[in-house]
Amino acid sequence: MNWLSVTKMKQQNYYTGIDELPLYNWIQCNDGKFEFTRKTNHGTFEKDLETWELIYNDYLKQYGLSKTYKKMLDAMKKKAVLELDFVITGNRFKLTEIEIEETRLNAMLSNAGVGMSIDESLIYISKWMGTWLNVKQITTKEYFNLLEQYGKANKGK
Repeated sequence: MNWLSVTKMKQQNYYTGIDELPLYNWIQCNDGKFEFTRKTNHGTFEKDLETWELIYNDYLKQYGLSKTYKKMLDAMKKKAVLELDFVITGNRFKLTEIEIEETRLNAMLSNAGVGMSIDESLIYISKWMGTWLNVKQITTKEYFNLLEQYGKANKGK
């Protein structure tokens, strides 16, 4: 088997980007279940992870880092600096500050910082569109495009 046929076979077993990845699979992958990058039952954890990185890079290329994600990165950085300060100084007050940052981070992670989950946003978008959106049928790209349009249509309301 030559390199090209192996590559095609792998593409048949895996999604290649957010254009075709169902939103349900996106949600599962974000929960660490990278086997949802597969179209079939054939694959390995290493290939799953490699494919997830490619899919996530595709998302970043098309949509960039959101403001919420940047805030989460800043909070993670602040928490890491506080942890380092505690290790260096032994100042126990740093533990309180670390816990405060951890609570902020958990709040951001629990709802992606926007106050609602993907499932909740699908309800609002479905209502807005007048038709139900199925999480297993809509692609990840379609969802993010609709979310962007819904946000534009509801600015100032």
